[in-house]
Amino acid sequence: MLLGDDRSPSGPAQPDEPLGVRTLGGGALRLRLTAGRPVAVLLLSGTLDSRCAPELPEVLLAAARACPDGLALDLRGVEECDAAGVAALGRACEHARMSGHPLGLAASTADLDRLMVFTDTLHLIAGHLDADSGPSC
Repeated sequence: MLLGDDRSPSGPAQPDEPLGVRTLGGGALRLRLTAGRPVAVLLLSGTLDSRCAPELPEVLLAAARACPDGLALDLRGVEECDAAGVAALGRACEHARMSGHPLGLAASTADLDRLMVFTDTLHLIAGHLDADSGPSC
C-alpha cells in the first residue's frame, strides 16, 4: 500500500509503482519492490556479493510476506555478483519458499545464469512461481 500526502493509505498500488526501496551491503545492492500483474516484482540492482549476504534472507522474506500472491525476482540490474552473493540469494529464496511464500525468477542475465548453474543455485531461484498466480500485493 502506498502512502498519500497525509501518510494514510491511498489505495492499491498500480502496476510498476514502487512499493518500497531498500539497500543492502552499505549501499552495494538496491532492492525495489513494485506492484505487477499477476505478482509483485522485486528489482535488484548493483552488486550482489558477500557484503549483502547477511541481510538478504531477512529482507527477501519480508518482501515475500508482503506479497502473499507471489514475488518475482528481476536480476537484470545486477551489475556484479560473486559466488557468495548468488549462494546467499539461493538460500534466501529457498528460505522464503519453505516459509510458504511463492517466489520465482522473472528475469536474469546470461552472466548470472552461468554463475547460478556453476554454483548449483539456479534450481533454488528459478521456476518456483505459478504463472497463473492471483493479483500482486
